[in-house]
Amino acid sequence: MNVGLATLKFRLYAIDSIKEKRSIVKRLLADVQRRGPAFAACEMDDQDDLRRLTLCVAHLSNDPRYTESVLARLGIEFERGDGFELAESRIEFL
Repeated sequence: MNVGLATLKFRLYAIDSIKEKRSIVKRLLADVQRRGPAFAACEMDDQDDLRRLTLCVAHLSNDPRYTESVLARLGIEFERGDGFELAESRIEFL
């Protein structure tokens, strides 16, 4: 089994409270979870920063090329949203 890990760093705009940030985090995590049981995600670092958000998404598969393509597609889909934009994306294998 191969585990791919995508670290996605976002810039947040017009966020005035932790509550607003949490709503964005919940929405992104729910989008990841809807993709199926091969995915897991969590918020990392910057938890009290209202301008930055870091998510780590793991994907488990037998084929590393498939894992890389799925995680790259995820980054593309999360590039821009209501109140955020993707600033940096990194994929690594464990």
